[in-house]
Amino acid sequence: MAERAHLDWFRGRLAASVAIEPKDPAPILAWREERCRTVRFKAELIGLDDVRGWSRDAHGNVRHQTGQFFGVEGVRVESGALREVAAWDQPIYTQPEGGVLGLVARETAANGVQFLLYAKAEPGNIGVLQLSPSVQSTWSNIRRAHGGKLSPMLEVLTATSGVRTIYRAEHNEEGGRFWRKSNENIIVFVDDEGVIQSDMAMFCWASLSQIRELALIDNLLSPFVKTIIAPL
Repeated sequence: MAERAHLDWFRGRLAASVAIEPKDPAPILAWREERCRTVRFKAELIGLDDVRGWSRDAHGNVRHQTGQFFGVEGVRVESGALREVAAWDQPIYTQPEGGVLGLVARETAANGVQFLLYAKAEPGNIGVLQLSPSVQSTWSNIRRAHGGKLSPMLEVLTATSGVRTIYRAEHNEEGGRFWRKSNENIIVFVDDEGVIQSDMAMFCWASLSQIRELALIDNLLSPFVKTIIAPL
């Protein structure tokens, strides 16, 4: 398997990188703070009846007017003795099409192996900007159902040359909130950084040692980053 060969090769490059790669996350933290000062992003909770573009259907399920993105439906559970209670009802997100979670990696003579992190703003983030995978996008967003811009860095994941796929695998989304949804987790190594065409203003490179340090800081590193690098 070509991808398995690439994974074994990449693990070797990570081992060789330890001696030279940056360990201190301070430059990344300073960069994020500067980004937080320059972006404009405001989010506040409002009533569901006031949400533009979303409505309830005849069964009370909440859906987007395009029929894409996620829905909010109900699920009835019978667990026997597996859980804290024998049965319960709850709302649950339905988005069976899933999405893509990708990390772009490179290697330089000065800094060893690095991963490209995205300072991503989400409405529920504590601290606005969370250091996230290079690509974090649902298929609805990739199809631009929102009518906005294409998600950045997708061109790297779809490049036909200058890159090699280290691994890809489907991972379950958190099953207590999402109904049978999985995301494709991918690491792509760029042999030629010319394949990167996206604006780099909200992206920074970080070594695996720096990512481990960032994971020790409250509400900073996306759990998706940890999931993607777990097989390494």
